[in-house]
Amino acid sequence: MSRPEEIRDRLANVHQIGSIISTLRAIAAAHQAEAKAHLQAIRAQEAAVAEALSAALALGGPTGAGAPAPGITIVIGAAQGFSGTYGERMAEAAQAAVQAGDRLMVVGSRTLGALADQGLAPDWSAEMAPHAPEVPPLAIRMADALFERLAEAPEASVRMIHADPDDIGAGPQHRSLFPFDTSRFPPDARPAPMLNLPAQSLIASLIEEYVFTEICEGLMLGFAAENAARAEAMGRAQTAVKRIAGDLRQEFQRSRQDQMTTEIVELATAAEAVGEA
Repeated sequence: MSRPEEIRDRLANVHQIGSIISTLRAIAAAHQAEAKAHLQAIRAQEAAVAEALSAALALGGPTGAGAPAPGITIVIGAAQGFSGTYGERMAEAAQAAVQAGDRLMVVGSRTLGALADQGLAPDWSAEMAPHAPEVPPLAIRMADALFERLAEAPEASVRMIHADPDDIGAGPQHRSLFPFDTSRFPPDARPAPMLNLPAQSLIASLIEEYVFTEICEGLMLGFAAENAARAEAMGRAQTAVKRIAGDLRQEFQRSRQDQMTTEIVELATAAEAVGEA
């Protein structure tokens, strides 16, 4: 059995680890709450653009969406570790997209590292925004890169993979961005607005704006999901640390008792030897 001093040192180390885990969990929870607040604004913007699209489509325009074809998959992956199996599941979703023949646009160094281990290199990549307010600038960069690729291959399909922060266990979520399905926006029955530009140009601009908003939403959901997964993983780690600390405290008490018993026996033996002498 270990000496009480050694067990005490181990217990101190466990407490330090527990403090770090608590900090990581608190930071992840704060990031998750921050992202949810920003999601409200993004979805309000998405609703406003959808309303404008409905009004513009009443003037006539493309309807429906073509059959999906191999093209581009955007993967909102993991930026860091300490998030359970979240990073691995996003990397597996990216690998499946490659196997389906898609080019990848990937966000998140953790997912990029997992893909590199498999010998896969994305067509475009970036680090995940470290804070929620930095997500929109990242979305602008991604949207610009996406539309550059669509200009070269207008027929390409575009899909986005992200996670749901409210249901991490559900796994990666998939949404189609292109071909753009205008049937989701029933034409507005109200009188058509007055326009100063061709309806087709307006509709094209609104579609680009809507897709940008979807990208921004996907990035924010991914940011929130990774932090939700990290908070969940740190919660499990806290439970394990408390169990280990409890076991060590019990071991310390047993070891200390054994040490005291040994000392008493040794003192008694020494006293007896002195008396006999």
